[in-house]
Amino acid sequence: MIALFHRCMDSLRRRKGPLRFVDPDLNWLGDMAPHSEGNTMNPIIRTYIFYGLFMLLIAGVSWMQEDSASLVFVKFLGSGVYLLSLEGLRARFPEQHDATRSLATWIEFKLLSAVLFGVLITLVNFRPDVPLHTTFRGFLVATIVMAAIQIGLFLLERRRPERPS
Repeated sequence: MIALFHRCMDSLRRRKGPLRFVDPDLNWLGDMAPHSEGNTMNPIIRTYIFYGLFMLLIAGVSWMQEDSASLVFVKFLGSGVYLLSLEGLRARFPEQHDATRSLATWIEFKLLSAVLFGVLITLVNFRPDVPLHTTFRGFLVATIVMAAIQIGLFLLERRRPERPS
C-alpha cells in the first residue's frame, strides 16, 4: 500500500524513480527560486498537496484502526513533522537567501516554525483519554503564542536600523 502511495505521489509530481522528499528545482516554499523564470507556484502547490495527502493518509489509517479522535489528530500532526524532519525546514528556507527573502516568505517561515513547536508541545503533553477539542486547543495555543513571539521579534528586529559596528 505504501509503495502504491509513493508511485501515485511520483506520478503526481511527474517523475520516475525512487521517492525523494527534496525537489532539486525547488529551493524553498513560499518564494521564487533564484534560477526560476517565475513559474515556481506549481512545484510549491504540489509539495503542499503531497504533504497534506500523506498526513491525510496517516489520519485515515489511524481512523480505520478505530483510534480515538485525539490519537488520530496526534498521528496526523506527527506524520507532517516526520516529513519536515526528513529534509529540515531550512532545506526549504536556506540561510543564504535570508537577506533577500520577502516579508511574506519570512512570515511563512516563522509560522511553519511555530506549527512545529505546537506539534512538539502537543506530542509531549498528549494523553489519549483527553477529548479532541482539548488537544486541538493546546496545539492552537502553543502555535499562536510561538507565532506571535517569533513574528513580533522578527518585525521588531526588522524595524531597527542597522548600526555600524
